[in-house]
Amino acid sequence: MRRTLPHSLIILTITCLLWSAILVPVQAVPPVGWSGDSNLSFLLEVNGVNAAGLNASNPLPISLSSDLDLELQIYVDTNLTIHSGTFTMSYLYIPLINQPFDLSSFGEIPENTTASLLNASIPLGSLLGVGNLSLISGTITGAFTFIYSTSTAPSVNETVSEDFVLRIGDTGVGAILSVSGLITAAFTVMSVFTLILSLDEFQQGIMAARKLRGAKRASDVGIFPRAVVLRRKPKKGAEKIDKDELIRRVSSAAGNAWNQKSCPKCGRKWKKDSPTCAKCGIDTSAAIAYFSDDIAEYAPKALTVIKPKSKVTVGQLGKRLRLKPDKAGALAAALVDMGALQTKSVKVPLKKVAFSGMTLAGTYWSWMQMIGGATPDWVTVLLTITAGLVVSVMIGYFMNFLARVPELGYD
Repeated sequence: MRRTLPHSLIILTITCLLWSAILVPVQAVPPVGWSGDSNLSFLLEVNGVNAAGLNASNPLPISLSSDLDLELQIYVDTNLTIHSGTFTMSYLYIPLINQPFDLSSFGEIPENTTASLLNASIPLGSLLGVGNLSLISGTITGAFTFIYSTSTAPSVNETVSEDFVLRIGDTGVGAILSVSGLITAAFTVMSVFTLILSLDEFQQGIMAARKLRGAKRASDVGIFPRAVVLRRKPKKGAEKIDKDELIRRVSSAAGNAWNQKSCPKCGRKWKKDSPTCAKCGIDTSAAIAYFSDDIAEYAPKALTVIKPKSKVTVGQLGKRLRLKPDKAGALAAALVDMGALQTKSVKVPLKKVAFSGMTLAGTYWSWMQMIGGATPDWVTVLLTITAGLVVSVMIGYFMNFLARVPELGYD
């Protein structure tokens, strides 16, 4: 988005007017309200308003449908040389205009000289808009800076400057109807949505950890929750799974996983306190056997899905094997009990919480700039983002502490 003022317009204007200032000195003193210091004073007017009075609490409202008029006058109280000047305009400290001027070739300016140095217009519509759509909205900071040295101390450079604040576009909700406003709103919604989902995942992880906490073996848990992370040790030779042993262990782990849910054979909902399925007639013991036998067939596939040295959650295992959560949990518990797999953690979205917290903190000043007219410096913005990251990481680690689980398997 970085743009520069047309050199042919600005440089020519400054050159002509500055030469006239040097050749035609006028005895005068600067009026009250000018910027600068006792050696070099200047008056910068933006759309006819003194820039010295334009700050964050009193910005100048401007429209992209009209040009931005700049007028600059200087008063030199002592013999000096202006080495350079710079005009900048920034949005959240992103430079939109950064136009330097080399003025050292004009030589020494005599004392008690006043001159009109600049009279130009900036086409804001082409710079900050596309058609009827504004690229940005809110506050823009601008500055004019001069670097000079006096004849009494030619080797010492002095700097004088004046900042001003402009406000582009509507205030309140209307400020969102720009490209920057829509991007800010999109990032905010994305961050809030991500944070909500992350906290939900954390809740599932904490609930899963509570179920595992205190267990000595996987059979004590029965059915592993979806958030449990399964690990597989490095492969050392061929792994053999005793199917009969697996069926027995799955039967033990299965317990009442399907009870009062769906029939493992036909999928129909199992009626409460009913000894048989109303559709296929399978009874309780046969249902458990069917449930266990069905899961046991997926054991070799499970070891294929979970590669050596890899980590897979029970939920991911169920999706890859196309098993329902209760069956995937029973299979995982049985494989852990047999020593084929291990678990010592549950899935927690620590990185998502940190990212969403940092993004929300980063959009805070963008909202304040659009709606509240704030003009924060980059240090404030950086500190806010860092604080958001630190707070979100601390919250994430606290929730991660609540989701700690014992180590099960590999024994």
